[in-house]
Amino acid sequence: MRLAACLVLALLLAGCAGEKIRERPPRAQQVIDLGQQGQAAYFKGDLPRAARLFGQGLTEAMRIEDSEGVGVMSINLARISREAGDSARALKILDTVSAWHRGNLVAKTRQEMDLLAAVLLSDLARRDEALGRLQALREQCAATCEIAIAIGIDSLQARLLLEQGEAAASARLAQAAIERFRSHGNPLEVANLFRVEGEALLALGNFPAARQALESALGIDKSLGQPAKIAQDLEALVRNALAAKDMPAHAGYLARLEEVRRARARSTQK
Repeated sequence: MRLAACLVLALLLAGCAGEKIRERPPRAQQVIDLGQQGQAAYFKGDLPRAARLFGQGLTEAMRIEDSEGVGVMSINLARISREAGDSARALKILDTVSAWHRGNLVAKTRQEMDLLAAVLLSDLARRDEALGRLQALREQCAATCEIAIAIGIDSLQARLLLEQGEAAASARLAQAAIERFRSHGNPLEVANLFRVEGEALLALGNFPAARQALESALGIDKSLGQPAKIAQDLEALVRNALAAKDMPAHAGYLARLEEVRRARARSTQK
């Protein structure tokens, strides 16, 4: 979660491969410094300090009319708000970025902002709006779109199709995206695709294939050390085993899930 949340910040700090960033104001270094400090706090798990630093960076970027800084800091602040469970506030942060600043963003930052907005709309159960954002973004990506954006579009759209009861379409889209991105896509998103595919196959009653997809998601999430995602994978595997009436597997997954939940509870108490 932490790694994915700071991908756009990395763009601010290091530049975007294949696309020349528009000229930054001479005083933009202070924005970059605040971004680096915020990123360090974020990786240490100090979200309040990270939010303060990103907020200071956003204020400074707006003061000197550094559009790229405004975009990146807004995205990272929105991500922190979402992680804190406030997707409505996160969406408001993105919506306050002016049309002028958006027009001066490099394509990747603008696409990242649109993808995050779609995710937030999905969180808020505004699925039609989320799908509309994704369709517009997919049309933009027909010209140029980085892998991180393309895989995010497919992952979220597959999830939205599943939530709308279109399990077969969801499974097809997830499987196609896995085949397209498995060897070179963001592993976190590949795991998300496997999880959506598994849940869609579970909804379709294909329990063996669902278990295989969910086990693939679990293997990736374990390798990346993602306890929240591991719990999601195990929850789906528990449901799949129960639906398949495989009680030994159900008991095994349930025991592993309880172990993960206890470990997460201990970590939050430290």
